[in-house]
Amino acid sequence: MENSIFTYRRRIVKAALLRHLRKTGGNAIVIKLPKGGITTIELTEIVMDGLLSRFELLARGEAETTKGNETIKDIYYRSLDVNGHGEYLTETGKLLVDALISEMVTYAKNAGIGKEAQK
Repeated sequence: MENSIFTYRRRIVKAALLRHLRKTGGNAIVIKLPKGGITTIELTEIVMDGLLSRFELLARGEAETTKGNETIKDIYYRSLDVNGHGEYLTETGKLLVDALISEMVTYAKNAGIGKEAQK
């Protein structure tokens, strides 16, 4: 079970980064801070993997580990599809990735990450 979750996570990371690159032309997210100023967060494989790992921990915490793993595997399975050009995110995958990125941006704003950009 863990191996299939790991494989799906790796595929989602790659598809999400490719989607973001096609959508924005880069891998950075520009964040406007509440007290003025801006900062950027680089969206890398490590960051995306961390976001998905955090999602998995929350899913396992909501349900028991076995049921949580089944839920994660089902969500990940529905998040990816394949066409002639490779793997891509389905609507479920887009919603998942966008929610995780949005949560990261909100955290960055509230935690004051990038205070050096305000100085």
